[in-house]
Amino acid sequence: MSNFSDSGSSDSGSQDHNATDGPHVDPLTGLLGRQGLLAYLASLGDDGRLADLVILNVEVSRFGHVNNSVGTELGDRIISLVARRLVKTFPEALALGRTHGDHFALCLPQSAAPEQFAERVLEFLQRPFALHGEVIVLSARVGAAWLRPGLNTAEELFHASEVALHRAKQDKTSIVRFDEGMLAEAQASHRMENDFRVALVVNAASLHGALANDEFLLHYQPIVNARTDEVHDFETLLRWQHRSQGLIPPSTFIPMAEEIRLMDVLGAWVLRRACLDAQQWPANATGRTPGVTVNLSTTQFLQPEVLIRAVEDALVESGLAPQRLKLEITESALPIEPLSATLQHFRSLGCQVSLDDFGTGYSSFTQLQQLPLDYLKIDQSFLRGWESDDPEESERYEKLIRAILGLAALLDLQPIVEGVELAEEVPSIVDFGCELIQGYVYARPMPARDVKTFLDARLQKGNNDG
Repeated sequence: MSNFSDSGSSDSGSQDHNATDGPHVDPLTGLLGRQGLLAYLASLGDDGRLADLVILNVEVSRFGHVNNSVGTELGDRIISLVARRLVKTFPEALALGRTHGDHFALCLPQSAAPEQFAERVLEFLQRPFALHGEVIVLSARVGAAWLRPGLNTAEELFHASEVALHRAKQDKTSIVRFDEGMLAEAQASHRMENDFRVALVVNAASLHGALANDEFLLHYQPIVNARTDEVHDFETLLRWQHRSQGLIPPSTFIPMAEEIRLMDVLGAWVLRRACLDAQQWPANATGRTPGVTVNLSTTQFLQPEVLIRAVEDALVESGLAPQRLKLEITESALPIEPLSATLQHFRSLGCQVSLDDFGTGYSSFTQLQQLPLDYLKIDQSFLRGWESDDPEESERYEKLIRAILGLAALLDLQPIVEGVELAEEVPSIVDFGCELIQGYVYARPMPARDVKTFLDARLQKGNNDG
């Protein structure tokens, strides 16, 4: 096996890839670097030995969060310890390397199923590291590949393992084996990412100026007070009008925007456009004008000063009363203190804060206690469980919904139930203790131009009913 350090000895039969210095070796760990691994794989290909090989591409998936917590010096030490553990855990490895950052790759003989090798990786990484008084627990994701039709070269084989790892990250699963369909999907994703970049560049002036944009647009879905039948808010939903694929939902391109760090630009445009739109809405019959909810990406909080400026600029430019702007966040792994400070600043401006998808993410109860919140949105998965045909499951989810609503009341948070589709569900939800409801039962998301018509129609209906 390739050396862990310059002074290490190699296993017999693998002398051909045991460089101990030069550009092929990672200086931090002494393992082969990416180019060293590719050179070794190429040598196996020349000898016709690739068919006997399994490649595991491994990402230490919590390392970025740990590195931010303990600092880069201890982070480097952790990477070195991971490398040592890999060497000890896989004595049969033909080659082992650190390809970049927190990514490692193992070249193993096909003497066992790839899943068995991957399980060993996951098991050893989950053992705690004790380092300078800190106890560190990591996790990993693994992409596995081996020679098959369509994979003919060492570089293609290595790339296949990286594609499988990317799928593992995308699906939030631990182990993924490569198949041919993944490559086509990866290529399609790359084309869409490139289209997304082009769309942002072409429309940069519109985005920064908060003018009408040819490709990016906002839809709005009402949140209604079921007791008064008054529209309380509209949630802002971003859409991308792709030039050839039509309307693309945010679930497709927002993760892409987050990954390539473009949410600051796009998010600032959404804030400005939403506030400008909301300023044009008419009041309800009671004289209260609906507010507007804007979802914030976790990545926007990585530069809080940029996000704060975007919110302030949107309010100033639109003239919207801050009390009408609700900023919605999702449960995240971001440290509580800096997140809380940013949210507190928004509340000092007069804005309100909502926590979305409660119960599906990270430390929910801790966040409820420590974050400055005004609203709590209950994820629709709880509603789907309550609607189950299985009486026991339905009863269990009803208890969960009632418990969450009770917790919201205890903490003085106003709850919102989303995903309501049927009119007959509304009285029960109100009886549970929730007045604010969002879903198809009231309206599907609509373009900005239709909001005024929607509000006028409800106002007219209310006048007629009265």
